Amino acid sequence: SMSPSRSGSSGQQTPTSQKSGFSPTFITRHRPVPDHLKELCFEALLGSLRRLFHGVESLSLPGEEKKEDAQESTETTSPASKGLREAKNHKRLLHHAARLFNEKSKKGFQYLVDHGILPNPVTPHSVAAFLRTGLVVGLDKAAVGQYLGEIGKDAAKAEKPPPVWELDWFHKEVLTMYCSSFGFENQSLLDSLRMFLAAFRLPGEAQMIDRILQGFSESVGRVCEESMNGSLKLFSSDEKRAADAAYLLSFSIIMLNTDLHNENIRPDRKMKVIDFVRNNKNYGKEISDKDLPVEYLEGIYKKIKEEQIRTLGEGADGSMTLERWKDVMKNTSSFQTRHLQDTKDVKELLIESAWQPVLSAMSGLWGMIPTGVDNGDFDIQDQNGTLQGARFGIDLANEILSGASSLGRQDIFQDLFINVCYMSGLLGNYNMSTEERTYCFVDSLERQSALIVAINTAVENGDIIGLDGWKYIWGMIFELRDLQLLSGKNLKESDPDLLTGEARIEFSRRLMQLDEPDVIHDTPRKGIMSLVFGTGSSENLSNQLTRRGSQQSLHGKEDLLLWDEIASSDEEDEPSSNN
Repeated sequence: SMSPSRSGSSGQQTPTSQKSGFSPTFITRHRPVPDHLKELCFEALLGSLRRLFHGVESLSLPGEEKKEDAQESTETTSPASKGLREAKNHKRLLHHAARLFNEKSKKGFQYLVDHGILPNPVTPHSVAAFLRTGLVVGLDKAAVGQYLGEIGKDAAKAEKPPPVWELDWFHKEVLTMYCSSFGFENQSLLDSLRMFLAAFRLPGEAQMIDRILQGFSESVGRVCEESMNGSLKLFSSDEKRAADAAYLLSFSIIMLNTDLHNENIRPDRKMKVIDFVRNNKNYGKEISDKDLPVEYLEGIYKKIKEEQIRTLGEGADGSMTLERWKDVMKNTSSFQTRHLQDTKDVKELLIESAWQPVLSAMSGLWGMIPTGVDNGDFDIQDQNGTLQGARFGIDLANEILSGASSLGRQDIFQDLFINVCYMSGLLGNYNMSTEERTYCFVDSLERQSALIVAINTAVENGDIIGLDGWKYIWGMIFELRDLQLLSGKNLKESDPDLLTGEARIEFSRRLMQLDEPDVIHDTPRKGIMSLVFGTGSSENLSNQLTRRGSQQSLHGKEDLLLWDEIASSDEEDEPSSNN
């Protein structure tokens, strides 16, 4: 006999998948959304899910033939889909390496070498490429600047040979290749400097700034607009002298940027345009053959005053800015398109990334909000509860559960199912009185919707909901029994679908963006009027609760665990026939 044990201690039970460790506590607080915008977002999301799972044959039905087919498709994964999974794993390793690098650079490089991401032996080109592309995987801009400006170790003076990425010559080579990777061609020195400083943060030490700016100047002095290869031709034709001019002007621009936008400097002490022009007009015959035009220097001053060069925020977290976008477009010559043959494998990757956000959307429709941020307690409350939100939640839950089942992802399916059970509000809140729990459930269309989905899913996919899934199903049934909601008094039979047949076909056609039929029947849609639990008013329910107010709790769940694995069965409790 399956019955919850009466033994155990108190405590709220929150369902958590033992496989993934996921629980509803990941769901964040939802902001109020207008109903019309919520409907548009819902239709876009539901239509995307249906497109994603369209044409995938269900793998959840029992039968050896389907299981063999699923196993065979797994073993014969196409090279393209295999490459996609490898790319996903590669990115995961890069994320972890970036976190280690932010703590200490040598830890990050060692991790990259150990996992085959960097070649062995490590080359300056591979390290420079990691530093250039690492912002998207979590590299800290300050950590990148710190490594670029560091003076490496001298191998001859070291007690034991250090790793190659700690040597001084290696640091210099990495800085040179890092600066050369930017597309400074046909860019002014100011725009090039903005692009360069958007990729990392300059360290605070003057010696480090000097090393970095020297590397930048040697690279930009050959190709920028001010060089002899550019349109302005302001620098010397000698590469070394051009690099010196670019270095002095770049350093002066950084000082001007700090001076004009530092709030601690009084306005009367800030650098004037005449001072900036005087300091940079002539660097001497050893560096420049002619003076820099006054109009050119005044233009730089005006641009810096109007738009500050920022190294924190606006891209410091890896987000896209104008300077970084220019950098991306300069270094993007072509796009490679992957032709993926194994669509099922791609869909699995998509559902792995999408199922938790979809679950969060369901929680918003069904009103699941946190009640205790510090202790992780959650409750299901009515947030603008409407028939619309309840119906949306049902459709969304059915679609994502069906998709996980169709793709054979039982782990995701079971996580989703357990959380849907929890959203019914029939599990965990046993410290509330019987009257309160009854009222909260019968008065909430959202909770009833979650129960509808859970029961229908258990009926259709009982073979894959797992042992935990059946435990929660029985837990909800026992709670309904103890709330006296299984007597038929408050229950009413409903149609299998909450929309009429024609309305459902029209709704699905619009979501799938299929061709409209020649004649569309103008049939009004049904709301959730035929919910499983009827349409009784809250006044009738209040009267019923008043009549039952003096009754004691029938179940004793205030101090009850949902399930007790070691509790004795009914047969063990029966007296032996020999006694």
